[in-house]
Amino acid sequence: MFENIDRKFIGNEIKKARKNKRLSQFELAEITGIDEKQIYRIESGLSSPKLENFLKIADVLDLDIKYFNPAGFDNIPYAKEILEILFKMSHEKIKICYGVLKSLSDNL
Repeated sequence: MFENIDRKFIGNEIKKARKNKRLSQFELAEITGIDEKQIYRIESGLSSPKLENFLKIADVLDLDIKYFNPAGFDNIPYAKEILEILFKMSHEKIKICYGVLKSLSDNL
């Protein structure tokens, strides 16, 4: 998902936000349901988070996803337009949209 983005940058921002919330990697893993080893790999810049996992982490850590604008989205049909819509929404509305999209994706 985030192949064209600096994984180190994303990992560092997630790590800073986690520490600001005074959470350990284990606690973040427990809350999000993401494997603790995967949290470590994301924070270390060794791997990119799947969008679903990124949104879970962003939700727990109150990260503004508008800050992470994936550069590779220009090649995906409608991605830029979808991001523009999301960027105008509140965090709460983004969570609702995510739930709707996840449900649609799971049932298509």
